[in-house]
Parts: sequence; structure tokens; C-alpha cells
Amino acid sequence: MTRSLTAKSSRGTHPGRHRTLSALAACVGPGVTNVQTAVVVGAGPYGLSAAAHLWGQGLPVTVLGRPMESWERMPAGMLLESSWSASSLSDPDGLNTLDRFVSDTGMPRVEPIPLPYFLEYCAWFRHQAVPMVDTGRVCSLRDLTDGGFRLQLADGRALEAGRVVVAVGLERFPHVPELFGALPPDLVTHTVAQRDFAGLAGADVAVIGAGQSALETAALLHEAGARTEVIARGPISWIDRSLHRLHPALRELLYAPTDVGPAGLSRLVDRPLLVRRLPRRLRRAATARAVRPAGAHWLRARVEHAVRLTPHTAVVDTRVAEHGLRLQLSDESVRYVDRLVLGTGYRPDVRGLDFLAPDLLRRLRVAGPAPVLDRWFESSVPGLHFVGALAEHHFGPLCRFVAGAGPSARQVAARAVGMPA
Repeated sequence: MTRSLTAKSSRGTHPGRHRTLSALAACVGPGVTNVQTAVVVGAGPYGLSAAAHLWGQGLPVTVLGRPMESWERMPAGMLLESSWSASSLSDPDGLNTLDRFVSDTGMPRVEPIPLPYFLEYCAWFRHQAVPMVDTGRVCSLRDLTDGGFRLQLADGRALEAGRVVVAVGLERFPHVPELFGALPPDLVTHTVAQRDFAGLAGADVAVIGAGQSALETAALLHEAGARTEVIARGPISWIDRSLHRLHPALRELLYAPTDVGPAGLSRLVDRPLLVRRLPRRLRRAATARAVRPAGAHWLRARVEHAVRLTPHTAVVDTRVAEHGLRLQLSDESVRYVDRLVLGTGYRPDVRGLDFLAPDLLRRLRVAGPAPVLDRWFESSVPGLHFVGALAEHHFGPLCRFVAGAGPSARQVAARAVGMPA
């Protein structure tokens, strides 16, 4: 994936596209940018899509964060679980898709999508559709008494904005079960932090979990030369794609292009505004069924008969051993491993955002760990939006995937300009 990105913009050059945050600050004095703009915190698929839609409505917008930072830290050998039709970022005209990327750059279409390929597409999208990305890190966000917000950056700068979109990713919320929480960090890692596979060649590694992250990590470990075992409390399952071979018209009836969830349910999950109107019990049931632990169909051949699989078994006790860890399993067997990798998922919790000022957090209405959001993804603090994983409680499992970036971006932009949505 070394072809340079020289394609012309499909949206043209916007006036002021190349203004910098420091240039704006110079207009009002040192240290503070006092403009009524929109600020997006996070430069992943949700943040870039939200910024593209806000800019498309003519609103000044700044994205704060390193572009695709958490994705850049993922192992280079990873492949996207999402299908081609569900992996494009979103802009208001729907122009800057993966198909357009292929057409404009001459890159070949590759499925499943390799991580470096997706990162190159996202860089191309940013060049086409997002006006300003500032790599500053937000260390404090508070609301102002006369309206709007003040963001303090780690480098000492400050920025005031009329609207803020929090678009942080799942990587902030890894779930580490209590049983493993006190183990030495050099012996246990979560999949979100496991990048070094070559260094584990010849090691005995146990992976806990049965979802895509756990199973793909197990495959990468095996391919790097580690002796790998997957231990899962439930079954080890694979996503069934057999119905995708039906006649295209019937397949389209059963599956939405976002491709989240099984036949039929996929169509409901594709409509997050409708999901929001369901009773909480039904929303939770739909989410549990749509994203139950399973591996992608293309991953199966790399895991079965290559990795030791131990389903329906839990780890009930852990101890530091002379050379690694001793794991006691629920079937009364014991494993001695050099490294333990947790594919135990994520638990988004708005209280885990360390940059939210205490006063703001106290004024934020919550439902458990999630902020209460209206149909525009706006919280109880006017002008403060949450998209991505923190919106899943209300809008369903689409918010876990790249495909959910479009619906949330459209709603945020519509609210910002007072349009019906």
C-alpha cells in the first residue's frame, strides 16, 4: 500500500480549508481561540465523519486528536471485520467512499480490507472532506456560564467553541475482569494493547474470549510462532454468510449495507433512530443478538486446526508462577502460560473520560454508564454531543462499527444548523 495519494478532491477546495488553529488564535490573542466554532474531540472514523458533515453545512469546525491514532496502534496484519459496503466514512454528499477511493487513486479493491489499506483510505478521506485537524490533546472540557465550552489542550493552548462532539473510540474502555486486574502488566494484556507478536514466538500464550478480537489475535499469535490456546466461557462460533449467496434482491431484503446483525435483524440495526425508540429491554436484546461473540467467516481457516480451542470453559483462578502464569480452569485442568491476552471486550463509560470537568460531568444526565442522548446525539448539556461507542445504549450496536458514523454525523450536523432530521 505504498501508492501516493495524488487524487484531486471530489469536493473542491473550501475557502479557509488550510487555516490553522494557531492562526485563529492570533485573531483574538495568545493562548485562547475565542471563536464560535464546532470542535470534534477524536479523529477516528466517527470524528472525521462528523467534521465532514458539519463543514458541509458551512460551519467552522476543528478536529482535535491525532488522525486514526488508535487504529494506527493496531497490529499491521489485522483485517477489518466489516464488509466493503459497511466500511466507508461519511460526508454529506456521499462522494468520498471506498469505491471513489479506488477510482481516484487506482488502488485495487481488496477484501477483507487490510488495516494499512483502510488507514490509507482514511487519510485520503481526510484530505478530501475534513477542513482542519489539530493534533492537540484535550486535557479539560468544561461548559461556560454564558453558553459554549472551553477546551484546554495539553500544550497550554485553549479553545472556546459553541458546540462539541465527543467522538472517542472503544480503545478508551477495555474491560479487564476483576480476576485478572491485579496481575503484572508484563504477563497480561488486553487485545487493544497487544501489538508485538513476533516477540512471542515460541511462547505459550492463552487468549481469553470468543469474539473477533480474541480470535484474530489468536491467529496472529499462531502465525508469529506462539503456541496459542483460546479459552472461552461459551461456544466458539463463526459468522454464517451462507444467506449472502442468495439472489441479490432477496439478500438486500434480509441484510442492510451496514451488514451488522443476522438476517432480518440487520435491517432494524441499520436504523439507529428507530432502535432508540424501542423499549430498553428490546434494545438490549437486539444488541446482544446482533453482536454476540463470533469470528468472521474468513478467519475460520486461520484458527481451526491451527490454534487449540477450549470452549465452554472459564478461568477460575490465576497465580504468578516461576515462569509466567498458572491458570486454573473450570474443568479442573491447569495451564501454565508465558502470556495471557484478554479478548474480553469493552465497557464504554462516560465517567471514564478524564477530560470532562467534574462540574460538567455532574450536570450530565446518565443512564448507567452512558450519557442520555436525544435524537440528535445531544446530551442534557446543550451543545454537547456523544457519538460512537458511548451512544450505543440509545442507538444500538451500529455505533460500534464504522458504518454507524454516517447516521450520527448527519444528526449532529442537522442539529447544529437547526434542520429537521
